[in-house]
Amino acid sequence: MSKLKQILKKIFLRNPYSPVFWLVLGLLFKGILFLAVILNHPYHDISGIWGATQGDDSSYLLPIDNLLQHGAYIPDFRMPGYGAVYLLFRFFFAQAGACNALLILQLIFASASVYYLALTAKNIFKNDSVFYFAFYLFLLSSFSNFFDAYIGSESLCTSLLIFSVYFFSRYFQKQQKQYLFYAGSLATCVIFIRPVFVGLIAVCSFLILFQGNTGVKAKMQAIFLFLIAFLLCEGCWVYRNYQAHKQFIPFTTAGEFYPEQANSYLKPLFRFTQSWGGACNEPSNLDWFQYHYKGMAPILHYDSLPDDIYTSAYNKDSLLHLKGLIKALQNPSVDKVTVAAYQSELITKLNKYRLSFKREKPIVYYLEAPLKMMGVMLYSYLTRQYLERGKSVPILGKLITTFNYFIYLIILLSGLLGMIALSLTGLKKLSYPLVVPFIPLYIILIHPFTFRFFDARFLMPAFPFIILCSAYILVDFIERISSRNTRLQ
Repeated sequence: MSKLKQILKKIFLRNPYSPVFWLVLGLLFKGILFLAVILNHPYHDISGIWGATQGDDSSYLLPIDNLLQHGAYIPDFRMPGYGAVYLLFRFFFAQAGACNALLILQLIFASASVYYLALTAKNIFKNDSVFYFAFYLFLLSSFSNFFDAYIGSESLCTSLLIFSVYFFSRYFQKQQKQYLFYAGSLATCVIFIRPVFVGLIAVCSFLILFQGNTGVKAKMQAIFLFLIAFLLCEGCWVYRNYQAHKQFIPFTTAGEFYPEQANSYLKPLFRFTQSWGGACNEPSNLDWFQYHYKGMAPILHYDSLPDDIYTSAYNKDSLLHLKGLIKALQNPSVDKVTVAAYQSELITKLNKYRLSFKREKPIVYYLEAPLKMMGVMLYSYLTRQYLERGKSVPILGKLITTFNYFIYLIILLSGLLGMIALSLTGLKKLSYPLVVPFIPLYIILIHPFTFRFFDARFLMPAFPFIILCSAYILVDFIERISSRNTRLQ
């Protein structure tokens, strides 16, 4: 048994600075999962594509196809980060071929990111055990691996974010300023894929300012080197948007909703139901209003809203009236004049009711509802959909699903604890390891409290950094127990 233990240790606990082994192991494991998705014939709306697509894939790809065919980036409500990578392959392939090449790139980057996340742990915590925990937790986490074979921003954004933080930690380890340029350039790519990560630029700049004993001039130069790629790309994007829209638009034109949704009753409806956290119920309070996404069967027998959501501005009859208008709008034979009248009434009244709820029930609106959304973002029926993806595997399906749940809950619970511990330590010293807990903390807070969104997909790019927090706290716990047992002996 001891000999077997030594053999396994020699194989799986190699020197952290043996990149070939770790990169190949990451590629093998990720590759198996990637092939499993492809061989399962996932849903896609692009003929000839190997992997899967989601409902929003066209919003990334169509503007690039229009740019090539018509010379215009339209529709332009998304920043062009993900599309720019697609464009590189689109120069050489048709749409399906470019998508397949993009999927292969996502796989390669995702495989490498497992090792570079672990190296980041090694750079920051100076502990081989944290390296091993981070590597294997990330490698085995089904939640982290879900989107590598999907056309969508999650996988690529996650990988580039990991590479950026790795180079940021490498700068403080080696004090070589080229690493800041690499980190800033990759952070810029992340922001142009997911603009919510603009907060990362600000925090990293702040941490550079408070590190070391160098003078103010040297720190300003370091910050400029970190920011230069972002300033150039953002400047070009703002200029382009001003030329196209005659407005100052630093990021996106549509905010958190698609343009067609933002100009309809859906945006006010979503915001109204989110006043009490109702859109993240199961079933959603959106279903009560007879709203359902295209292609999905409506829920016809859902008739329960919370009893405590009413204010002086509306009652149950008021909402039943709006429900009738929404149902009527789903009839394709409704004339345009009626559609415009119903839309106008819905938008006006839903906004009025939301403001009334906000004014009369501020604790629910500002605290209870966002906390509910945060809980749904961290663990809900959406999360379970990701964790149960292996249940269709013959014989082993139940075992795989159980393992997925076990790993996810261990990471989540210990990661949240590690996030708190690292935040408290980092704030005392204003040290650069603060970037690790900041990323998940920022994402977990900004989506429910600012955007009032809750989808578990938004957690994906930050999840590897919850894994880092988990690895840190688990190793610390094990070492404390081991040290205590040694003293008792």
